[in-house]
Amino acid sequence: MTNHQFLRKVLRYQKTYGAKATIKRSINEILNRMRRSIGHSHPYQALFDRDALLTRIEHPDIRLVVFDIFDTLITRPLLDPENTKHWIAKRINCKHYPERRHAAEMSLREAGSSDVSLAHICTEYVRLFGTAEGDAKQLQSIEESVELSLAQPLPGMIEILGTVKRAGKKVVLASDMFLSSDAIRKMLQKCNILEYDALYISSEVGVRKSTGALFRHIAESEGILPEQAVMIGDHPISDQQIPQQLGFQIAALESPLALAGYFPRLNIWIEKVKSAGPTADELVLGNIVRTFFQAQSRQFFLDRASLTQCGRYGIGYAIVGPLLAAFSEWLIEQAHADNIDRLYFLAREGQLMKDIHEILTAGHNTPQSNYLVLSRRAVSVAMIRSHEDILAIARTDYQANSLPEFLLRRFGLTLDHTTLTALERRGIWSRKRLVEIQAGQIDDALLAVLETLSDAIHRRAAMEREPMLSYLQQIKLTEGVAALVDVGYAGTIQDRLCDLLERKILGYYMVTRAAAAEVRTRHGVRISGCFGEDLATPDQSPLLRYNVPLEMFMGSDDPQISHYRYQDNHAVAGVYNPLSEAEKASIPLRSELRAGALDFARDYRSMKDSGLGKLRIDPHLAVDIFRDFWEGTSESERAQIMSIATDDHYCGMGIVHFATFLPH
Repeated sequence: MTNHQFLRKVLRYQKTYGAKATIKRSINEILNRMRRSIGHSHPYQALFDRDALLTRIEHPDIRLVVFDIFDTLITRPLLDPENTKHWIAKRINCKHYPERRHAAEMSLREAGSSDVSLAHICTEYVRLFGTAEGDAKQLQSIEESVELSLAQPLPGMIEILGTVKRAGKKVVLASDMFLSSDAIRKMLQKCNILEYDALYISSEVGVRKSTGALFRHIAESEGILPEQAVMIGDHPISDQQIPQQLGFQIAALESPLALAGYFPRLNIWIEKVKSAGPTADELVLGNIVRTFFQAQSRQFFLDRASLTQCGRYGIGYAIVGPLLAAFSEWLIEQAHADNIDRLYFLAREGQLMKDIHEILTAGHNTPQSNYLVLSRRAVSVAMIRSHEDILAIARTDYQANSLPEFLLRRFGLTLDHTTLTALERRGIWSRKRLVEIQAGQIDDALLAVLETLSDAIHRRAAMEREPMLSYLQQIKLTEGVAALVDVGYAGTIQDRLCDLLERKILGYYMVTRAAAAEVRTRHGVRISGCFGEDLATPDQSPLLRYNVPLEMFMGSDDPQISHYRYQDNHAVAGVYNPLSEAEKASIPLRSELRAGALDFARDYRSMKDSGLGKLRIDPHLAVDIFRDFWEGTSESERAQIMSIATDDHYCGMGIVHFATFLPH
């Protein structure tokens, strides 16, 4: 973007949102442009070459492959390896545990122990500091439990381990570690790492990799010469320099956390969250790091200008997943407080919201989740009973488009040539004139059209009302305490449902506009926003400012519902808008985004179930990462999403692509 283009963009934004919002946004955009520039000028060069390693391993002279364990095969999704001690401190409610634990270990090492086990460390801890946090066996059990809870697989390298075994090579695992082999085997089993021949742990063998003694011990025990073995690990000294000096071949890795440090946009978030202590946010960032940076093909490391890696899957994992997981956690609390019987996730964005919510709530006593197939078009027409209802539907903003298109999308009317000609002859509407509605203002010409066609609109509404009511009864929206769940923004469908059913339907949204307060007051119902409530301007939340991209991130492959009708057998059936070719072409692209978001939810649920205490994602973190991604998209990130399309016929935009909304 040229400076002239940037200035024009700033002036347009100031006209809409004001000077203060423009200054803040402009500073953020300049910073993101600088970060992208840094990334493009310093491309990441991976140390690890997967294909070269596999070729080397296949050589007949190689008999043994030694794998490091931690940050090679499994990892803890933490932003500092030492933070494990802080999670233990949280578990036992002792803020001094990390430094005391360190002191106990150092006491043993200074006494001359060649290596120390966790059992010895816990015994020394009790000797030095007493049993206020439990006896030695209790402390050992708690620490092993937390280590097991945090253990997560690194699938890329686990896949390589399987390839090594299938090549007929012997595989041993080795680690300088205070945990016992039994504890480590449990961690390996949890991560589905079963294909190895031997396990060498320094605390049990009595010698360490870092001195070279453990490598000599392995070579002697396995009956091989050093040059017949390959050592694979992330530590530059104990996994690379030392074994290479002893004659072992090496495959140099970098840990996921070390790799993340090369990517400035992601590393900013790591540094922000790292110092906050043992929180869900650390696990969110830690799992993003684990997912992005492991032994994958080089094509996944796109460029350092990107906030995300792994293509559309990574965008779903890092941007969409945390946002919807945070929303689900908030939703659980709201529904419990309001004694909700059923939650109704509104099509189509609600499909992914519902899937993630069900992952996080499966097995818990939470309200029943339902998928509500409705649209503004479907419910609005069905509830028309007065001319004011017609005008209320017409007032929603509409991009410049033809009158026939407007009447079809808003009211289900097909404006034939004869009717359009009659409107033109009476001087009501010129066929070349476009409908455009901003800020709820309807001009006199459109008012005249709606007055002329009022009877036809009422007939259409009457035709659609009964099938719609039958559908809502079938899904039990007319029973119990029900709440609508949606992205937002003004509670329009909730408002229409309250009118149509003449009962209170609650509403839980990601974000709401100030207009939602009118619905709340008129019906006396709850309308709550997780990430922002009753916001006056779009600049108050990036979710409102970038509402169309937000919805596109959660888009479904389903076509949009137009209305309901009775079939010949009196069953209710939906009538849908056909998918365009662009929407059909987007299906495999959206599936990758969705897969990443769902995998994040599964990984986060695993963390929540692992005994680490109550976890809750900070909603501000999820929103800020969304904003950072959207306002600073790199070239490679743009390429992943720009061709994804969806429809927005209701607002006159037709088929829209991500490319339309990407910042320049």
